[in-house]
Amino acid sequence: MEPNYPKSLTSNEIPNISPNRPSNCVPRVNFNRAKEICSPFWPDLETCRRIMILMHHEMNRCLDVPDHPANDFKMLNTYVTQLPQGNETGQYLALDLGGTNYRVLLITFDVDSSEPTIEYDTERIPPELMTGKGDELFQFIAKSVKKFLTERELLDVHFDMGFTFSFPVKQTSINRGTLIRWTKGFSADDVVGKDVVEILNRAMSALNLNVTCRIITNDTVGALASCKLTYPDTVAGVIVGTGTNAAFASELPAGPSFNDLPPSATYVVINTEWGAFGDHGLLDEFKTEFDRIIDEESKNPGKQTYEKMISGMYLGEITRHILRRLVNERILLQGNMPEKWNDMDSIPTSLLSDIARDPDYLFYNTERIIREHFNVTEYTDEDLQIIHHVGVAVANRAALYAGTGVACLVNRIKRREVTVGVDGSLFKLHPNFPANMLNVIRRLANPLFHCKLQMSEDGSGKGAGALVASLMRHTRSC
Repeated sequence: MEPNYPKSLTSNEIPNISPNRPSNCVPRVNFNRAKEICSPFWPDLETCRRIMILMHHEMNRCLDVPDHPANDFKMLNTYVTQLPQGNETGQYLALDLGGTNYRVLLITFDVDSSEPTIEYDTERIPPELMTGKGDELFQFIAKSVKKFLTERELLDVHFDMGFTFSFPVKQTSINRGTLIRWTKGFSADDVVGKDVVEILNRAMSALNLNVTCRIITNDTVGALASCKLTYPDTVAGVIVGTGTNAAFASELPAGPSFNDLPPSATYVVINTEWGAFGDHGLLDEFKTEFDRIIDEESKNPGKQTYEKMISGMYLGEITRHILRRLVNERILLQGNMPEKWNDMDSIPTSLLSDIARDPDYLFYNTERIIREHFNVTEYTDEDLQIIHHVGVAVANRAALYAGTGVACLVNRIKRREVTVGVDGSLFKLHPNFPANMLNVIRRLANPLFHCKLQMSEDGSGKGAGALVASLMRHTRSC
């Protein structure tokens, strides 16, 4: 059943949220000890404020001295200086490549419709192409584009394309991006260090496709663009799902990375790559013992510090380590360790959303989870209360720290009305995440700035189409 989460929230609608939740039962010794262990996951306002200030100063430093090896933020120039205005028209293609599955999309903008119509096909990349020759990989993708157009009898129509390429790239223009490294199981030859847009255009040209890739972008910039189609005050896009990132429309920075923008530009979208915030020690004092364990056991120790505190890839593991600690101290389940809790990734983050839907002290979902997922049959009401508290606490810190980052952006943007387009499973599916994010934004942002969080839909597809539509609208008007 689809959860009932808010489509949007504003800073005037959120009540105060306190870790001192009302209790209908007498506090118990074990539960109090569990609360003590979880206390770092209820950061106070001053902690969040300190993190926001650290983030703000580090962003400034990274803009002033780009490419320094000690930078936490990339603060990348996306070369996006035109965002959708909601009056885009025409048909455009989008290509969304971010993993083993990719999409080819046809996006139609009609001035009489508030939402574009979207057709798409999803294709799977064969494993041998992921690790084979780069030219063969892009030829396979180009053939998929041809198949998509052939099935719709559109081969003779010229299309401009937006390309969402969710791998690390160094952009040198709106339609030029050099692959820095492959991730997510890809290692195709002769692509690293090359312009992926050029490779894609060459592959499509070899098939005589009447398609030109005009923009390369990522899902975060796409989330901003997708939301701005409907909400004109949108000036930032945030992803809070398996990973996390943020992009925002900024006044033109003075840094050397932004010297080659067109003279007509009045703003530019900056891709922060904020998941790496803290990689050089700025967040060390805020780490818990569980954060350190997660980092040591990860595939990238010492990297993506902020992301490991926030994103869905790690919250389940943080929860598992806390629960194991409680069992080992005989605080939980009388010291009897569920066998599955010995296995990494045995607690998916999605279970935290289910746990959070329990009403206070009526732990229906929590009980179902420990019985069905972890085969636990002997437990007390206090055990359920402890497990519920741990799950809520871990997600609470993630939401507050994500909101702290958004508050930093709101204060940098300096507009009275700010809409932030947010995408990602945590924001969409966790019942408390949006409200907890906005609660801390309301407390940390300048009171002159009114912030609204709006769920952004399909940034990597619709957003890419919106960006190319906006670019072509501007090009035609010049």
